[in-house]
Amino acid sequence: MEIDTNNQGLYLNDAIKKILKEMDTLIVNNEILHKEEINLDEALGKVSMEEILSEEDMPGYRSSVMDGYALGESTKGNKWKIVGDSFPGKPFNDLLKKGEAVTISTGSFVPDNCFSVIPQEQVSLEFLNGNEYIVKKETSSNNSWIREKNDQVFKGEILIKKGVKITPGILSKLASCGIKTIKVSKISKLGLLITGDELIKSGTARKKGEIWESNSILIKSIAKNLGFEINEIHIEKDNYQNIKNSLRNISEFNDVVISVGGISVGKKDFLKDIINEIGEIKFWKLFLKPGKPFAFGLINKKIPYFGLPGNPVSAAITFIQLVWPALQKLEGITNIEFPLRIKVKLNSDLKRRKGRPELLRGKLIVNEEGELIADISEEQSSSKISSISNSDLLIEIPSEIDFCQKGNLLWAQLLKNNFL
Repeated sequence: MEIDTNNQGLYLNDAIKKILKEMDTLIVNNEILHKEEINLDEALGKVSMEEILSEEDMPGYRSSVMDGYALGESTKGNKWKIVGDSFPGKPFNDLLKKGEAVTISTGSFVPDNCFSVIPQEQVSLEFLNGNEYIVKKETSSNNSWIREKNDQVFKGEILIKKGVKITPGILSKLASCGIKTIKVSKISKLGLLITGDELIKSGTARKKGEIWESNSILIKSIAKNLGFEINEIHIEKDNYQNIKNSLRNISEFNDVVISVGGISVGKKDFLKDIINEIGEIKFWKLFLKPGKPFAFGLINKKIPYFGLPGNPVSAAITFIQLVWPALQKLEGITNIEFPLRIKVKLNSDLKRRKGRPELLRGKLIVNEEGELIADISEEQSSSKISSISNSDLLIEIPSEIDFCQKGNLLWAQLLKNNFL
């Protein structure tokens, strides 16, 4: 277990590094990444487990940039006789003779001996002896208006690298190059344990001292928005043996175990001792507000375990900051994504007690000058999920700051819609 000599917990960045290092070890030792080959229409949001190269140039032929006319060699007077059409899927396959042209639409095949397309608005039409001619206007441009055969993709180009999350744009590119299937990593199965004597199911009658359990749907929803599914949920009272049995059951059928509550220092906070009994706590406590009671460890030496605080805001924030990067690593993502950080100006003075680094919740405002302004939320209680669900930002307050003046710049993390 990580020894905390100051009894204050690990800094957030140190905790992230330790977790990701442990994930790397698990991947190497246990071959935790598993591949499957699926069709492209099933691949959105999954992670590529192969590098794919284009086997040919795309679109594979020269095409027109404009609606207009593909021109053969010019004649005196810049006049061309229209001898056919070239439309999508119906190319003009003959060679153009001197003074000939074909009507062409955007994206259509350009005849092999044609090196110029003229937009339709840059010509005038003439009819002579039953034939149609175009005449180039004096104001016309000299642009060729032709895309080369490798304009979209060149032969040998990397279409997708290994360890990349598959987006709609990537899928479109793969499909346009004739790719039908792709090897991806199987998403880890997540098991969730919620503990607390006070918890009851929503919709049931509530007695004094009881609350309706909501952390399970909170974590399940955040995970789903980030592309992960909670495979199994156990809700247990604060009973040592029952919690231990649940953890064993969850770890038997899932790749990752997450708990909410029961990880602090209270009389019925059993989880730290239980994990050390069936596995090992790698570190416990964060030097962070909110989120101090957090634990990371392994069950049976191979199943990652994340113990989140019981307060919903703390649970949500520690999931985003620590669990999400670990899940990305286990999914095979090469470049781990973190919340986007931006510099913001404070909309009011900030006073607080020095101590732990803090992630304050706030709203993002863009003023008339285009400056990014942080409006700090009045409600910062870690027990009230509205303090984060109504916020756009997590404003990063270093431990040494006890006062920050209105207008000062601070770093903030942008809470994208896929978090909550």
